This record gives sequence, structure tokens and C-alpha cells, in this order.
Amino acid sequence: MKICHIAPFGPHRCGLYEAARDMAKADALAGHEIIFIDAGIVENGKKLASQINAVDDRAGFLLQTGSKELINSADLIIKHTGVVSDWIVQTQAPIIWIIHGRPLACFRPELNKKGIFYTLYNQLAQWPRTKKFVHFWPEFNDHWGLRIPDHKLHAVPFPVIDEQQYTPLGDKFPLEETGKYNILICDSEREDVDLYEMVIGCIKAVKTYPGLKFHFFGLNHPIPNCWQSVLGRLKDFGGLGMVRGRLAEMPSIYRSMDCLISPNRILTRTVAEALSCGLPVICQNGKHLKADIFCDMADPDDVVAAIGLFIDAKDKNAISQAEILERASDFKMETYSKHMNPLYEEVLK
Repeated sequence: MKICHIAPFGPHRCGLYEAARDMAKADALAGHEIIFIDAGIVENGKKLASQINAVDDRAGFLLQTGSKELINSADLIIKHTGVVSDWIVQTQAPIIWIIHGRPLACFRPELNKKGIFYTLYNQLAQWPRTKKFVHFWPEFNDHWGLRIPDHKLHAVPFPVIDEQQYTPLGDKFPLEETGKYNILICDSEREDVDLYEMVIGCIKAVKTYPGLKFHFFGLNHPIPNCWQSVLGRLKDFGGLGMVRGRLAEMPSIYRSMDCLISPNRILTRTVAEALSCGLPVICQNGKHLKADIFCDMADPDDVVAAIGLFIDAKDKNAISQAEILERASDFKMETYSKHMNPLYEEVLK
């Protein structure tokens, strides 16, 4: 089967691309022929031109972008983002849309008149060629079911993570400042979640547990004054480690840390990547997460208590990396393909 993925090409710069890249690799490992078309990445609010013959060569998988004309030879089109309509009008290949966003993160921008991200799915569902919408959080079925007919909505229970990249084996990132306990914060801020309330709890934890260092990766630069103020207080109490933007070395960064703390209540890529590297995770209370410890990130005392549970477990050598990796086994590419290949066959019928 020849499958065409259409997504922004942005290695190490775009989480949506990283997810699309892993899905394309999983399809290739399952025996499918892959075409990857760059839809154009958005930087500083501006959409860049589509790249042709751009290469991402990682973990035994070389991905190279092609021209939009290659879409016409595809048996199946998987759209991770929208493109101008003339790209796909010369083929009648069925379309599967991947929903990368969360419902609230789509609803709020439209509420604030910044686009039609939420109601757009209802429009796309009316297209005869749109056969399925795939998302990775079954807890959002009721949300998307308001916009998308049940027969077109499909939930894959877990994200797919390239286990050749995200593994406990390999180099560790050289941290410039370390503590007794090094905790990673690397989630991007979205319309439905941010880091602020969680970090207030982290500041309080530093006062309670000496030796804590919080390392921030993926922060947008330049760092706004409000964040400078918050990070400054964390530094005042000796709890601020490294502060960086997006880096290519995320697998080695996970391996260099003792724990990830995330404000998310769903199984995001950051959570799944960390677990795949054998890293314990503290998360917002959630129904379907595979994290180790849960708390209310809006309650600083609850954040402190959660971090205390992690420290106690680490001090007692009670953290089992083997058990963490067992939980992460659901993210493997082979598991993803077992969910998707029957869907491909259904769509092509």
C-alpha cells in the first residue's frame, strides 16, 4: 500500500511533525510504501514554503520530503494538517485525518476569534473522501463525537513512539547544573494547559526538599518578563537548573534526568517519551495516564506532596525502570500498526 503523509516538516522544532514522522516510520516498518509531503511549518506566525527533498535521517529511518505531485500516486492520504485544495483534487484516494490537538485547545482559539479550529472538523467530516478521523485520547471521544459522526471517529489508545530513539540506552545530556534530584519540565504551553501553576508548586517543593533542581527545555525565547520573574524566584531558592529552548537531544535529556513533571492529564508525547526512556513521571490527575505519581497541579501543597513521594521512592531505590518500560511497551510501532492496518484496509474497501 502506498501511503502519503502530509504534515509540516520540522525535525526537533515541531511536536506535530515528530508524531507524524513516527507514524510514517511505523507504516514503513509494516511494509507500506511511504510518501511524505511537507505542508510548510509555521514559525513566528508565518507559514514557510514547502520543502522538497529535505531529509531527516534518525534511528535507522531516512525520511525525505517529496513534491506535491506525488500525492496523485497514493492509495491512501493521511493528513496531519490542512493544505490548499488543489494539492489533492487530481486523486480520489481516501483521506484519514489525524487529530493532533486537544478539544479545548481547538475550542478556545475559535472562541477568541483566532480561527475555526474546532468547527472545522465538522466541515471536514462532510467530505465524501474523508473516511476517518484518528485521535489518541479515548477520553475525548465525547468531545469529538459532537463534531464527527461515530462511524468516522477512531481512537487509538496510545501514541506511537520510536523505540529506537526513546530508550534508556544511550548517551546522557551533559547538564551544566545538577542537584541531588534533577527534574525535567519540557511541555509546550497550549491553550488548554500551561506550566505556571505547576511551577509555583515546584518553587514550594525546593524550600521543602534541599537538592532539587528543575531543568526547563522547550521554553519559547525570548522568555517573557512574567516567566523571568517566576524562574528568578526558583533560582533564588537554589532550584533552577538549565533553561533552554527546543533541542534535538531530547532522548539524551530524558536519560540525564531523575523524573519528569508534566501539567498534562492525558498521555502526551512528552509523557510517553519519558516513560519510554525509563523515566518516572509526575502528572496532573488523569484517567488514562501511565504516570507514576498524580497530583492537582493547581494546588502547590499537592505538587510538593507528589514530589515528596518521588524523592522517598528514589531514596529507597524503590523505582523500577523495568516496570516503567513495561508500561511504555504499548507505545511501540508494532502495536500502533496493529491498530492502524485494519483501519487502512477498512478505508480502502
